[in-house]
Amino acid sequence: MEGYAVDGLAASGEPAGLAADRGLAELEAAGNAVAPGLGPLVVRVAVMYEGAAGAVLLDDMERLAVEESRKIGLGALQLAMDAQADAEMPLPGLTGADGERRGCREKSATTVVTMLGRVRVRRIAYRSRKKGVADLHWRDAVLNLPPCGHSWQLQRFAEMACRAGSFQDGHEIVLAATGVSTGKRQLEEIVARAAAGAEEFARDRPVPDAPVITGPGGEERPAVLGMSADAKGVSMRPDALRAETARKAAKRDRKGDKRLGSGEKQAKKRMAETGAVFDSLPPDGEPRTPQDIMLRPAGQPPRTPQALNKWYTCGITATCAEVIAQVMAEAGRRDPELQRDWLALVDGNAHQIECFQNEAAERGKAITVLIDFIHVIEYLRKAALAFTPPGDTRATEDQVTAWGLDILAGNSRGVIAGITARAAADPPRPGGEHAKNIRKTTHYLQAKEPFLGYPAALAKGWPIATGIIEGACRHIIGDRLGITGARWSLAGAQAMLWMRAIAASSDLPAYWNWHIAREHHRNHLSKLQNPPTPQHALGLAA
Repeated sequence: MEGYAVDGLAASGEPAGLAADRGLAELEAAGNAVAPGLGPLVVRVAVMYEGAAGAVLLDDMERLAVEESRKIGLGALQLAMDAQADAEMPLPGLTGADGERRGCREKSATTVVTMLGRVRVRRIAYRSRKKGVADLHWRDAVLNLPPCGHSWQLQRFAEMACRAGSFQDGHEIVLAATGVSTGKRQLEEIVARAAAGAEEFARDRPVPDAPVITGPGGEERPAVLGMSADAKGVSMRPDALRAETARKAAKRDRKGDKRLGSGEKQAKKRMAETGAVFDSLPPDGEPRTPQDIMLRPAGQPPRTPQALNKWYTCGITATCAEVIAQVMAEAGRRDPELQRDWLALVDGNAHQIECFQNEAAERGKAITVLIDFIHVIEYLRKAALAFTPPGDTRATEDQVTAWGLDILAGNSRGVIAGITARAAADPPRPGGEHAKNIRKTTHYLQAKEPFLGYPAALAKGWPIATGIIEGACRHIIGDRLGITGARWSLAGAQAMLWMRAIAASSDLPAYWNWHIAREHHRNHLSKLQNPPTPQHALGLAA
């Protein structure tokens, strides 16, 4: 049979091993005909196939194919880099941004760690005869080589791995996926460098279009512009704590206390302030009623407003006022003509409310501040426990439901009067927990009455809870910076918070493109006067 080997002989009659060697030699020659040096890589593909075909288990086949593919890819990348280096045409010289002329040329090389491994980059160094004048490398600018020695693709992957888990996890993931061993300190530097332009990007990012709502009569109006702010503690290194927190920690250490007293904190955390801006669409159907919220049957999914175009900011060094100022600035970018309704959802913190009101007043914009209804329910539940039999969960829930319906209908004063009357008719033990909870609840409802405008919010289809910012505190801060045993520096925590906020805002691809272009200018083009074209420098066709 033509092409069939019998008893170790090829169809030509020569031994199969010699035929295979001859075939590999021909394969190498064909590869070299395409590009010098490509032949060994083509042969390696054939050898990889032979090895995988000789394995039995899929795991063995896959492992061999992955390892060999990485080596083949690295070889191809090195060949391409060398071919481009051979095409680099010497320039008469380069003048830096400092005005110094570099007229001396010398061969030079550097290394870059890529997703496939380490490659050697040959280029021409342009040098000045003056001491202390840094060399310039035009090919570095053409390639946009990162100054840290790790390729942009590797940096993006490493940042993603470290953003999702600990730096040790990031090290293991990068090693498993690329074969590149990157140290924890290097990973921390990669994340810090990646986040360097986050604040500038936030100011310049494109403004999303406001969703349009069509009313019952066919009239159109832009969706309400929602915003919120909250904070969550992050365990910090001792030198990264705020001054007051550090003093409390030092005081307790001097006393030698091992156990915390009632209400005491460990004094090892710093609050990370978080803000959010979003467009909110009303739920489908008729406006929600108090009954829809308080009497929803078990198992029936709630009808809630839909949040779109969510944007987050998070700062470990910023104050609450500074983060709310960033939130309001983003709202101003989305509504420069101040034509939309602005809604601030808060948890009842008086300082937050004051900051939102002050920022709105500076802009001359009326803003609706609404207390998170879930926080109101928590106060009501504590008060209800004072008027219901111990352990009677059903009676407690019924009382909370009745008060909640009244408050959602705009009758918070009636709830206050009812609680006060019941406490007077059946006084709790003075100084007891129930007495404290009744007093706190009535004072809370009285103080927050201007911010309990739930009837209007429900009629307009607005949200009445702070679920977006509560979720942001959990997934931006807690899920990563709250990893057991983690202690953060200010710079490290801020870099991680920026990258997680950018990812949560769905801006990561746009940010990386912007960041790489910005670094190209900062690291290379800004150091040159009148840089030549890449085609001229590398001898490539225009």
